[in-house]
Amino acid sequence: MRDRYPEFFSSAPLRDIACLPGWLDLIDELCGTLKTYLKAHPEVPQVRARQVKEKFGELRFYYSGGDAVCRELVARAEERSMSICEVCGQAGTLGGEHWLSVRCLDHFNWSPSGDCA
Repeated sequence: MRDRYPEFFSSAPLRDIACLPGWLDLIDELCGTLKTYLKAHPEVPQVRARQVKEKFGELRFYYSGGDAVCRELVARAEERSMSICEVCGQAGTLGGEHWLSVRCLDHFNWSPSGDCA
């Protein structure tokens, strides 16, 4: 992601993208949409990712810059993450006993060994 969207991910405070690989396409799609929008609207402050992670089973994309349209695009991506398996990217459901996560049936009991930075 850093190589593909340096305008979003070159910020010093952003250490890594702390999510599982199932959401990488969603993040890529969000960044592509933001890039297209910002290119068409040069008056809008550049979006800079501050933190990208999973929290309470949902993708969180914290950033600076942007405008109301950018906020809506990010909110939609975060909402979509609630139905995408964070392991594989297929349709998933939010659940869990101890930790909330979005998983498909194949990854319902899957446990991560690290993140997808």
